Amino acid sequence: MIQSYQKILEMESVATLKLEQDRRALDKIRNILYQEKDFILSRLISYLKRELDIDYFKYKIIDIDDNIVDILVKKDSKIFKEYIDGKDFLPFNAENLIDSRMFDNKDEIIITDLNFDENLLNIGYLCDSLNYNYLSYSDTIKDKLSTFVNYVINKNIYKK
Repeated sequence: MIQSYQKILEMESVATLKLEQDRRALDKIRNILYQEKDFILSRLISYLKRELDIDYFKYKIIDIDDNIVDILVKKDSKIFKEYIDGKDFLPFNAENLIDSRMFDNKDEIIITDLNFDENLLNIGYLCDSLNYNYLSYSDTIKDKLSTFVNYVINKNIYKK
């Protein structure tokens, strides 16, 4: 066999192996970031009840921009009653609900996901929203959500 051709085949083999390893690593990372929605949200609701003695329920809304938004709603939320309950869609962008310049929403509505898979929760969205400069959540809610998300991510990083 031509020596240079054999060398190229060996290089291709090494590169292909490296690509396969990288693909598996990326799949592992995605499995950590995209969790089973119903399971994680039910755990989050239980955690918030235990830690803060606040009852939340899951709800899905569509806003004026056709965003499909998964939220947790505090029992007896004034914001929910006024802007969401019984309406076909929000007449504004749903992310305004957690913007302190728009709403005084310390603990009433928590956006958990935006435009993602029906069965998977994008943990990255929740992490990104916790870093938003104008996030209206109280420091206590931010702390509890951060602790919960950190636990979920770490538990899955060190799994197996």
